[in-house]
Amino acid sequence: MSDAQALPVLTGLSAEDRQALERVLREVARRAGAIEQAVRVVGRLADSGLLAAGEAVLEEFDEAFSASTRPELMTMVANLMMLLGAVGQIAYGPFFTAAMKVPAAVNAAYPQAVARREPLRLREVLALMRSPEVAGLLQLLMAVLRAMREPAAETGPRH
Repeated sequence: MSDAQALPVLTGLSAEDRQALERVLREVARRAGAIEQAVRVVGRLADSGLLAAGEAVLEEFDEAFSASTRPELMTMVANLMMLLGAVGQIAYGPFFTAAMKVPAAVNAAYPQAVARREPLRLREVLALMRSPEVAGLLQLLMAVLRAMREPAAETGPRH
């Protein structure tokens, strides 16, 4: 009896394909015990619902991974990394002082800001402009703006 008569599935296959199938079948025969055990484990996973849960997790992972590789998300991550790198170069002291004092200042000033119904009068604006805090803030802002106008350093990125 020929191979084609022994296994009807072999009909119409080339000699090379039949040889490949024979190699696979020999390996299946050698590993029959392990394959039976794997089939039992998969059956138990299916009966318990864990197989369906695992499949659902993998499907969600695929969608989440696809979403996480969108160009706009990658750009956002790159920008966040640049921002964190820049913030990391700033002295620690000002951030610590801000973290300790800003919450209390906001909590005290917020109710007044919400309750205010009248626009600032010119004298109030002038008084604010003469304050050392506004002067310092404007000086800081101007230093940042001037630094941004300077040509990029040779080691920095070019845009």
